[in-house]
Amino acid sequence: MSMERLRVAGLVAALLWAAAGEAKPGIDAPFEPRGEGQAAPFGSAVGGAFTNYSRVAPAIATAAAPGVAGVEKAAALGFRHLVDLRSDSEPGVQDEARRAAELGLRRTSLPMPMDPAAIPAFLERLAPLLEGSGGYPLLMVCGSANRTSAAWALYRAKRGVPPLVAIEEGRAAGLTARGEALVRKALGLPEAPAAAAN
Repeated sequence: MSMERLRVAGLVAALLWAAAGEAKPGIDAPFEPRGEGQAAPFGSAVGGAFTNYSRVAPAIATAAAPGVAGVEKAAALGFRHLVDLRSDSEPGVQDEARRAAELGLRRTSLPMPMDPAAIPAFLERLAPLLEGSGGYPLLMVCGSANRTSAAWALYRAKRGVPPLVAIEEGRAAGLTARGEALVRKALGLPEAPAAAAN
């Protein structure tokens, strides 16, 4: 590598390092929660309370439908905000919503669309929630954690994470081939290679 290229690479690295040190509320909020009790618990602290539980960021976790007992456990674990990506007509949603209200656990109903054309409007509503407008720690739920992992991947891509990296983050949180197909369509990516689909 020439000295000029090394100098340019060093300059770029320094600029990236400096930019990473600045607090950007819209980007860093889930990763740098401010204040005591704003971190989502790790899976080891949750035990078997939730199916497909994943701590996707220091202040955010995703899981499958919690059931009434899971809503109670979420409140006991200190979650302050429950974001539900299911429609109100799905099984158990109404009972969970009532119990969350009784416990004083903030709950936001934000059904995730399955139409890629509707994803941008969905993300406009989801991003402020993930960035702390409803408080941390936040638990995002759906029926199986496929929608939550897809929503996480889409949110991360919206915030500048390379799309394929965002998809990998989604996979780590439980993204299935069906969910990934939606994410790829919404991001304008080609279908997943057969070996990558899970």
